[in-house]
Amino acid sequence: MAAIDCANDSDLASELSDHMRRHGLDARAEGPIVLVPDSDVEESVRSFLKDTERQGYTLRRIDPSTLLLAREVPIEYFGFLRCEMCGYVTSNEEDLLTHRRAHGIELL
Repeated sequence: MAAIDCANDSDLASELSDHMRRHGLDARAEGPIVLVPDSDVEESVRSFLKDTERQGYTLRRIDPSTLLLAREVPIEYFGFLRCEMCGYVTSNEEDLLTHRRAHGIELL
């Protein structure tokens, strides 16, 4: 049995389970979770995303029987800052400036 967690989006879970049933899978939505007897459902979920033209969603396997389907949100949306050279993440400008200096970037 596989569980697809739709990141607290019950409407998405309902649409996904309907789509899977139309394509012959025995899927049922329980709140924001879709339960499917077959654990190899990644291709079916990707087909759902393509058929419904949902962009910006990512499917990640959390463990052998759990997948997470969620919209990608940039960390900057949450107020974090990212080093352009290596991807280091911090919550304040001063730490980022100190980190950039470690790369040899001199900022005035």
